[in-house]
Amino acid sequence: MTVLFWVLLGGVERAQGTPPPMAPIAPVQTSLGPQGLTFPQLPIGAPPPFSYSTPFDNTVVVPVPAIGDSYNSGLTYGTIVPILYAKPSGRITSIFAPSVMYNSYMGLETGFRYYRFYKGNLKRWHVIGIQSNSIMNFYEFHYRDLSLDRGRFIVDGRVKSFKNPTARFYGIGPTSNFSDQSNYTLSTTSAHGTFGMNFDDMKIRAWVMERYRSYGGSPGQVPGMEYTGLLFPDAPGFATGAQILTHRADVTYDTRDNHLIPTSGTYARAFAELDNNMTPGQNSVFDRFDVEYKTWIPHGDQDQDVLAIRAMINLMNGPNIPFYAMSMLGGAFTLEGYGTGRFYDYDASLFNIEERIAAFDMNLFNVQSEFQVAPFLGVGEVFREASQMTNAGYYAVNPGVGLRALVKPDVVGRVDVGYSTEAGAVTFVGIGFPF
Repeated sequence: MTVLFWVLLGGVERAQGTPPPMAPIAPVQTSLGPQGLTFPQLPIGAPPPFSYSTPFDNTVVVPVPAIGDSYNSGLTYGTIVPILYAKPSGRITSIFAPSVMYNSYMGLETGFRYYRFYKGNLKRWHVIGIQSNSIMNFYEFHYRDLSLDRGRFIVDGRVKSFKNPTARFYGIGPTSNFSDQSNYTLSTTSAHGTFGMNFDDMKIRAWVMERYRSYGGSPGQVPGMEYTGLLFPDAPGFATGAQILTHRADVTYDTRDNHLIPTSGTYARAFAELDNNMTPGQNSVFDRFDVEYKTWIPHGDQDQDVLAIRAMINLMNGPNIPFYAMSMLGGAFTLEGYGTGRFYDYDASLFNIEERIAAFDMNLFNVQSEFQVAPFLGVGEVFREASQMTNAGYYAVNPGVGLRALVKPDVVGRVDVGYSTEAGAVTFVGIGFPF
């Protein structure tokens, strides 16, 4: 997983080889409820490197160095050039961001991102295209409208395709060996459509989703590392690939004061889905149930520190489940002392806790930044039987500490160092909190 660090104006990050869009704009209190969103605004402070205005709009061009580091893909560096288009009031209507990056495994990567905002950011779409001179690529179109019928209904659709040549596989189950680490190229194509409703002033949201996913594996690009297809030829779904059609029902309860930099509130989610494995010769039906709970507790003399807690359990059942679709732990958003893809199996449990301590403030280029020190602990396990779940020796324990830079209300840059007995100190540099 490569992650690009862009602190002052926004950011992009890549999870499991997929670079999501720049950090979304944080929600603030509006007449649409606590989760209503406003349009992004141009930053206040010193003039950016290049800017000009007309009677109709303002344009700001901000070349930004981008540096990333992760366990799986190593160092990535280059530049991204956001071009922000705004109304004279400062309300941003669109962002175009070309980029050039280099990674020793994936080569030279060139790409662009375009974002369009409407209706106070309740309606937005973006398109992303990234291509390397090797086989790495990422293409995505995403449309979201949370404002139908004055915010009563939700519509969301996404189409995505990518190849990640630094994916890792270690085997299946809580006893898989770190010494069996292997590399492959993960190829994925997916599309989903979502329709739902908001209730109780947007605190409760319920929706249904239809999704199609196609997976494939081929030789990777990490020198000197065994190819997964040779080390694990019998890994479920690896030789045949996987084609999965999913039907999901989802409900959330959300009282966070801010989606990107929460300091108080609760987020709870539960979903149930039925998956059809349509892979030729592997046809089957399996199910998945997931429950997640997160809370943020402010404390200190001025509530300047935040205790963040997350608990999650994911359960699966059925025959012929490809490993691509199994529960997975490891990486910058679950267990930071391990690389992405470290643990796979049907079921998974995870507990994270971190203390976000306000350390100091700093003015960078007339942009006020707040820095946090965040000691954290993660404990998780993949399993298939109850006896495994209750065996304390199977749990992966992941202590660590992070340095976070906050530009409120919508940007979090982080450098997190997690530790595991098998991999030692593992560093992730990225955008956004881990949870």
